[in-house]
Amino acid sequence: MVEIYKKNISIPISNEEIRLKLLLLPIQLQNKISKYSSNEKKQQRLDGLALLSDALKKNNRDEKDIFLFSYNNFGKPFISTDIDFSISYSGTAVILGFVKKGIIGVDIEQIRPIDCKQFKDYFTRNEWDFLTQNRYNNVHFFRLWTRKEAAAKAIGKGAFLDFNLFDVLENTIMIEGVNLKLTTELEGGFCYSIATSQEQ
Repeated sequence: MVEIYKKNISIPISNEEIRLKLLLLPIQLQNKISKYSSNEKKQQRLDGLALLSDALKKNNRDEKDIFLFSYNNFGKPFISTDIDFSISYSGTAVILGFVKKGIIGVDIEQIRPIDCKQFKDYFTRNEWDFLTQNRYNNVHFFRLWTRKEAAAKAIGKGAFLDFNLFDVLENTIMIEGVNLKLTTELEGGFCYSIATSQEQ
């Protein structure tokens, strides 16, 4: 079963609060998060890890499992082979997808004006025709974009996967021999998509 956890960052936290929260994390995560220059990005990452801790506790896992946090060769985070999760951030929104079996990827984007034509090379011919017919509508753009990001994260390749090699107009796709189900939601000015091998 797919579990989705969401948080909206309504109040920025202080430098001291960030410092104290970082001290509770394994050193590699402290170092990774500390490299971000803005407190907003640091807070996003800390809130994402807090959502992961919530998911672990809800699933009767030791929240200290977060100390097993590592990355594959393409940068996808993982803890163990018997669970999968994906975290995404945009503006004030943080989202986590979690499954006990199978794989998952999530992506969230704040819907905003964008020059779709700059991204033409990331879409298949069918997808580009769809965007053209819909006059490069920003909602349609982010629907497709978050689906592509979520699918790439699910198979563990993220930005290392050529986005123009797979089409996300349908709700089921196959990438590199993996069947994925895609869903997309619009909520509070944000668009988020989930790609998973599990039933949703």
